[in-house]
Amino acid sequence: MMKPLYLFTLLSLLAPQVALTQNAKSSEELEAQIKAMESEIQKYKALLHNTKDEHSDLENDLEKSEKNVNELQKKIDTIETELTTGEDKVSRLETRQRELQLRKTEQQRHIEKQIQAAYKIGKQEYLKVALNQEDPNEISRMLTYYDYLNMARAAEVERFRSTLTQLETVTGNIAKENMQLQANHAALDRQRSQLQVEKDRKLIVLRSLNRRIAETGSELTKLATDRQRLERLLERIHITDIQVLDDSIPFESMKGQLMLPVAGTISQSFGADRNIGKMRWRGIFIDAPEGEPVHAVHYGRVVFSDWLRGFGLLLIVNHGKGYMSLYGHNQTINREAGDWVLVGETIATVGNTGGQNKTGLYFEIRIDGTPADPQRWCQTRAGRAA
Repeated sequence: MMKPLYLFTLLSLLAPQVALTQNAKSSEELEAQIKAMESEIQKYKALLHNTKDEHSDLENDLEKSEKNVNELQKKIDTIETELTTGEDKVSRLETRQRELQLRKTEQQRHIEKQIQAAYKIGKQEYLKVALNQEDPNEISRMLTYYDYLNMARAAEVERFRSTLTQLETVTGNIAKENMQLQANHAALDRQRSQLQVEKDRKLIVLRSLNRRIAETGSELTKLATDRQRLERLLERIHITDIQVLDDSIPFESMKGQLMLPVAGTISQSFGADRNIGKMRWRGIFIDAPEGEPVHAVHYGRVVFSDWLRGFGLLLIVNHGKGYMSLYGHNQTINREAGDWVLVGETIATVGNTGGQNKTGLYFEIRIDGTPADPQRWCQTRAGRAA
């Protein structure tokens, strides 16, 4: 009877260790998959860099300009956040300063009253007043009163000194924070000026690119080439499928329940004719204002976060089991490859990168590499998507 009990106890002790080993192994396998995928993407980007076409020079300039806009905009967002935080801090400090000033005024009034009380007793010395009393009880009461008066006055003076010290500290902090706010405002003005210069430069490059495409009649060729680039990129990403957490809701079970990644109007639907050759839309285009937040439609891991010809600043999220979502033409991308994202999390902002003439988001859903209609998976609504 003891042997089965012994085995059961031994297995109970070993079970957590086995689970930990399996979890560690799963984590190591996941990281190995990520590294293998990143290696494939880097090889593909190197291949693209070495592949030249008639628009390569202008598109390289466009890529550089749009990446600069991306970095400048993120710097501006950071400074604006710091300004908001700093202004809130100054507001709290000023509230504290007003409280201390009121306390200072009140404490001054109490001290003045104590001085007046002492004056009313007269200029007699403490011992003389006590000795003039014939009744021992009266002497005791007078001594106690004097002690109380002196202690109260000393305590009030000490509190007054503490208030003055706190008030001085708060006033100094306000001055310090205001100086930082001024510096941040100056930095914000500089970054905004640089951003406008970069946007003007981007516009010139984009016009030159569109003019060259129009002159050479190569719009269809460019669209086909851009699509091929994306397909080859997705093939390399799909080589190593990312495994998501076991307790997460599977992507396939959310069909029809997801929210579109951005609020706006769908101007191009899945499968619609692109009016160029026989090409059709493999995703949807959502018209939206520049800077509007772009949200992840589901939990997953970012597998691509970079600029790609024809799609601008592109972000791809792998949701596991062959499901991926693509977000193109962003103004800024807020997540890097390898980052985990939650449903509804802001991952980018709407823009017109990659040669777009209007602002909006290009959105795709892929199942084992095959495009799927996002409108069959996502709900549309006028309000924000998250």
